[in-house]
Amino acid sequence: MAPSVASDGRSHSLSAVLPLLTGALWRAYRRDQLPERVLQFGSGMLLRGLCAAAVDTANRAAARAGRIVVVQSTAEGAPRARALNAQDGLFTLVERGLSGGAPVERVGLIGAISRALTADDQWNVVRDVAANPEIQVIVSNSSEAGFRIDAPFPGRLTDALHARFSRAPEAPLVFVIPTELVPDNGPRLAAMVRELAERYDRAQTFRDWLKARVRFCSSLVDRITTAPPPDQHAALEATLGYRDALLTVTEPYALWAIEADPAELRTVFPVESATVVFAPDIAFYRERKLRLLNAVHTAAAPLALLAGVRTVRDATAHRLLGPFLKRLLFEEIIPATDLPVGEARAFAHAVLERFANPWLEHEWCVIATNQEDKFRIRVVPLIVRRRSPGLALAAAAHLTFTRAPFDALGEAARIPEFAAATTRWMAVLAQGGGGVEAALGETARCT
Repeated sequence: MAPSVASDGRSHSLSAVLPLLTGALWRAYRRDQLPERVLQFGSGMLLRGLCAAAVDTANRAAARAGRIVVVQSTAEGAPRARALNAQDGLFTLVERGLSGGAPVERVGLIGAISRALTADDQWNVVRDVAANPEIQVIVSNSSEAGFRIDAPFPGRLTDALHARFSRAPEAPLVFVIPTELVPDNGPRLAAMVRELAERYDRAQTFRDWLKARVRFCSSLVDRITTAPPPDQHAALEATLGYRDALLTVTEPYALWAIEADPAELRTVFPVESATVVFAPDIAFYRERKLRLLNAVHTAAAPLALLAGVRTVRDATAHRLLGPFLKRLLFEEIIPATDLPVGEARAFAHAVLERFANPWLEHEWCVIATNQEDKFRIRVVPLIVRRRSPGLALAAAAHLTFTRAPFDALGEAARIPEFAAATTRWMAVLAQGGGGVEAALGETARCT
């Protein structure tokens, strides 16, 4: 790594003249001697902070996990692909957060990515990569909205797998590992691919090959990653001594749970660690994260935005939202799950510490993306199991914020007492900022 440069008020001007991060700064291991083993659909911060970091850690331990070829599928993400190539696939990972109340900070270069391709302009090259027998893992992160059969990703994945079937039918098994936060994402993606495969053959030979040669593995990812504000980005670059367009800031906590035969996956993807778990069943990890982290985010986002609170960290320090988050977790959500109470409470305490991370700018407006789908998947099942004041207020804020019809709450909308409570809260919230404070204050007295 380049010598550090002290960060001060001149960081903005300093970063403009710093050299660009390139392979000339790499020292850790011989990247050029490792084969390309992973095809990754998506170049966003989550996959950089989790998948690329896991492969890099394995390579540093001489496990020869290989290198990653990134496919950028969206036009808005094309600048990331160009930046990856300009930086020889390198980026800086900054881990900042709290652990037991004490600050933790780690900074390092990640060298697991070999190159980036754009799907719109380089699809033939993507097909070549997919047909390479040394590629044995395909990872995706297309968001919940892109995880449907009429979206581009399933069709592109099917075409890439067909290229492998056509050119290298005897190639080793390939493991497809979706990371989209959708229940049973492995089987669901497999079903989409099998349906789309009908376009390629009427004799079923391609579909038979898919069944024999492709393993679709459900997975669960858990790591909060954010883009640092421009001033923090510039200050970090000044400290590092180089410019990095893909500088990635994340929390110290990380978990990637992959559902597969551990022995089978281990032979082709040697990335197991304290943060990467291979297990025959990951239902516990999925339910724990979906309900105790994601459901809290989705339930609280509209309420925080209606209250004019910008970030999760700000919400934890807010005199009303902070206690509301804690009550929601411990008194309403945990009792609505089947999770072991002791483990659930320990994880919930860790979640609140993660929410209070002073170095992450996790904005509620970003969390509220695709709010309607997220609320239906993450929160409605909790409401059905346990009607309570905080969840009713969350539903009212959700409907107020999204302007969705009441029946968008699905099964929850048909529960009379819950519907009545939600309708009443919506009338309170309609009063504006004062209504939000009044509602939060009343829920505190109800629990």
